[in-house]
Amino acid sequence: MHIDMNSYFASVEQQANPFLRGKAIGVTGKRFDTNRENEAQRSIIATASREAKMQGIKTGMGTAEAKRLLPSLIIVPGDPEKYSEITHRFVTMFHEFTSTVQQTSVDECYLDVTHEAKDYFGATMMAQAIREQLREVCGEAITASIGIGPNKLIAKLASESHKPNGLTVVPPQKVMGFTNKLQLRDFCGIGWRTERHLANLGVTTVEGLRNYPVDGLTREFKSWGLWLHEAAYGRDNTPVIADDEPQKSMGHSYTLPKDVDDPETLKRTLLGLADKVAWRLRRDGFAAGQVSVYFHFADLSGNGQQQRFQEPTADGLTLFRTAWSLIERWWDGTPVRLIGITAGMLSKKVDQQPLFKKEQKLLSVIDALDRVQSRFGSKSWTRASLVDVEFKARSSGWHYDHEL
Repeated sequence: MHIDMNSYFASVEQQANPFLRGKAIGVTGKRFDTNRENEAQRSIIATASREAKMQGIKTGMGTAEAKRLLPSLIIVPGDPEKYSEITHRFVTMFHEFTSTVQQTSVDECYLDVTHEAKDYFGATMMAQAIREQLREVCGEAITASIGIGPNKLIAKLASESHKPNGLTVVPPQKVMGFTNKLQLRDFCGIGWRTERHLANLGVTTVEGLRNYPVDGLTREFKSWGLWLHEAAYGRDNTPVIADDEPQKSMGHSYTLPKDVDDPETLKRTLLGLADKVAWRLRRDGFAAGQVSVYFHFADLSGNGQQQRFQEPTADGLTLFRTAWSLIERWWDGTPVRLIGITAGMLSKKVDQQPLFKKEQKLLSVIDALDRVQSRFGSKSWTRASLVDVEFKARSSGWHYDHEL
C-alpha cells in the first residue's frame, strides 16, 4: 500500500486556518518575513492547493511567476514544524494497522499489509478504515490518495493515478492492463531525459518498452536498463523497510534560493551539509563507509555519484572532500537548484585513538565542539569559511533538519 497525502502543506494550512479553505493558496518552501516583499518574491511554491493547481499553479514555480499567473493567489510562508507534527500523527496512526511502515518523505509512506489484510478485499477495507481515521486524527481538509498493489512500484503508480483522495487497487492479474494505460513519464525514475533517450530508440509507450530487447536497454542505460525492463512488466522486488529497522544512511539536501553555477558557493554549501551529516553520525555513534552526492537542476533532472572509503569516517571534512572530488568529475557547470550529500554503509563507530599528535588534537577539538553543539544547538559554532552560509528552515524535508 502506498499512501500519498494530497497537496500536503497547503492542506495542513487550510486545516489550521478555515479562512484559507476553498481558496487558491501557495505554500513556500522556506519561511520568509511577510513584511519583506523581496523575500516573498524570491521564494518558490513548495505546494499549491487543489484550487491553485486547477488554475495552473505548479510545485517549483517561483512565487513571482505564480502571482503573475494568478494575482489572487494567497502566498503562505512554509511552517516545517507544523507539517512535521501532522506527519507524526498520521505515521503513528499507520502503525496501528501494520508494523511494517516505511516513511519515504514528509507526506508519503509505504505499508506492507500482506499478513494483516490477507487479500486484496481485506486491503481495500483497511484502506477505507485508514481514510476514516485520517480524517479524525488530522482533520477533514487533509486527505490522501492510496494505491494497493503487489509491490511498491505498482502501489505508487496506483496512488498517483487517482488524485485527490483516490483509492486504486491493482491486483497481480490487472498489472499489465494498468501499466499499458500509463505514460512513460508516470514511472518514478523516468524523467524527461530518459524519456527523450527512449524516444530516440523508438520507444514511446510502456508496451513498447516491454517489447524492447533487454540487452539493448542495458547497452544504452547500463544497470538502469534492467530496471526499465522490469518496470515495464510491473515487477519490483524492493521490500518495504520498516522505519524501526537499523538505519542504513544519513543525509541532508538543500534547495538553493536561486539556481547557482558558482563553484565556490556550491562548495561552501556542500561543506555545511557535510558537517550536519557528520554531526548526526557522531551523535548517534555511527561511521560511514560510503558517501553519495547529488545535484538537481532547474528542469528537475539530476545527477550523482558515490564512493566508498577505505576506513569508515564520521568527519565532515572527509565527507566533503570526497564528495566534491566526485562532483568535479561530472559537473559541467549547469546551474544547480538542489545539492545533497548522504553517508551510507553505516556501522557502529569504534573509538580508537589516532597514532599521530595532529590527528589526536583534531579529534579532541571535534569532541569539544560536539559537546558544545549538544548543549547549545547547531548554531553554537561554525567554520570560518561558512560564516556567510545560512540554511533556512525548509518545508520539504524531515523534522530533524529543523531540530539541528
